[in-house]
Amino acid sequence: MKKALVPAALALSVAISIAMAVLRPVPHGHRYDLAVQLTVGLTLIWLFIKAPLRLAFDKRVLAAVFIAGLGLAVLNLSSIDPESEIVVSYRSVFETIEAGRNPYTSGTIFHRGEDGAPVYGNFNYPPAEIYPYYLAYRIAGRWDSAVLTGTMVLMNGLAVVLLALAFPGLRAAGLAAFLPLLLFGEIKTNPSLTFFMTAVLLALIVRDMRRPGRLAPVLIALAFGIGLMTKFLVLPLMAAFYWHKVEFRRPASLLPVLGGGALALLTSVAIMAPFGIGAVLRNTLLFNLVLRDRAVLTTFYPNVLSGPLEALGLGTVYPIAGAIIVGAAVLAAPRLRLFPALLTAAFAFLLAAPTPEPQYLPLVLGLALACRGWEKESGGEEGL
Repeated sequence: MKKALVPAALALSVAISIAMAVLRPVPHGHRYDLAVQLTVGLTLIWLFIKAPLRLAFDKRVLAAVFIAGLGLAVLNLSSIDPESEIVVSYRSVFETIEAGRNPYTSGTIFHRGEDGAPVYGNFNYPPAEIYPYYLAYRIAGRWDSAVLTGTMVLMNGLAVVLLALAFPGLRAAGLAAFLPLLLFGEIKTNPSLTFFMTAVLLALIVRDMRRPGRLAPVLIALAFGIGLMTKFLVLPLMAAFYWHKVEFRRPASLLPVLGGGALALLTSVAIMAPFGIGAVLRNTLLFNLVLRDRAVLTTFYPNVLSGPLEALGLGTVYPIAGAIIVGAAVLAAPRLRLFPALLTAAFAFLLAAPTPEPQYLPLVLGLALACRGWEKESGGEEGL
């Protein structure tokens, strides 16, 4: 029964996303294809996880993955919009900062409304998402789609290097075949810093698993704290990681978990503090949970959970329903091996997110590769 839970959830999610694309049940909904892309992509990653190692890294499979990734890379690179919303939005962030104003309270940050017209409000990504792009802007002396794309590809590349170093078995198994997908699978939005920080976390976690030490838990907590200030996929990963470490028969096991979680949160608070903790939380976490508020500044793309609830007039129930689904995946972590627990939390988060985020598929693929890499090294069954 338990083994059928994930494939059943994925099959239902694919069915819901296709039904929404056909029926278009939300009057102000757009881009129903994004939910289809997300659910089909997650299903393919799950099939990769479940396949025997010899099949998952078969030369014919790797060749197909490489060709598909190369095609997607060419498509993405050839269809970059020089004046996309994210390019103009970051330009307005940099102008606001250089004017000495707070992008989380200024009301001067560019967004594009449902009708395509400019809408100005506050920045709605966590603060860490400012720094690498602002640094690139200052180094390049300009800001455009080429600088944005180059910065993201660089961070994606660093993430792949970390995965290769952390999981040596992946190099021999055929990690190179996944390079086009990992480097160029998403270069129109900005998930790259989250991908990089997730790779940092995986590298630190694996190092601690191989050679436990006193410093490792501190470094992992600090990395989680920084990761929380990228995009929100790191939040369920952190929750699953620390909950996985709890041993209910040993109450003392709670102490390092609580200490690590506290250090991570304090790190996040320190990053938010210059911009105002309340302002950051209002314009990031709370902004994404309340569908009606979110729709004021951004176009609503119906996801597997948010779409049907909004169509039924139950949008106000969405935050509770989403939290229950992600919470259930996190609570299941102790019953799974560590890497499958992280993957399960990531899957649940993406299916319960307010909007479909296929931008994270390369990151989830990286998690899946880490899962298979550890399985190859340890000889244990790591699949979901």
